[in-house]
Amino acid sequence: MLSLGKIDHIHIRVTDLAKAQGWYQRVLNLAPDTRYKHMQSGPHGVVMLMNSNGSVRLAISQEDKPVCEPGSVAFLVSGQDFLEWIDQLAGERVIDRAGQTVARDSVVDHQFFFSISFVDPFGNPFEIVSYDHTWLAGKLKLASKPA
Repeated sequence: MLSLGKIDHIHIRVTDLAKAQGWYQRVLNLAPDTRYKHMQSGPHGVVMLMNSNGSVRLAISQEDKPVCEPGSVAFLVSGQDFLEWIDQLAGERVIDRAGQTVARDSVVDHQFFFSISFVDPFGNPFEIVSYDHTWLAGKLKLASKPA
């Protein structure tokens, strides 16, 4: 039986490509992958952004009126990285779907994993997830906030 290896990239549509590139680089540490530079020209040009080891790639394209899907892209991180991501998102004043600035009280306890949800400046939804639940529960000491 055939099996999928991993997600290669995810398409994200935005109304301002330059603003999006700056946000993704500043907030998520994603930089342009120069191997895809040839794909940037044209009416629906794509800028491929990736993390430092190439395990995450987002194909950002500019549209006059992008369509934001109701689902979100979820990134998996360790418990320690989860704590650092909360601080990074809060420091950048990133907001959630309700328009509230992300902070430690934005974390949702799903009983065996924790998550924090946010949107980019164009309304595209994202989530950071960690399954280091026991370790994080001791560090977060949150009031019970079920999913």
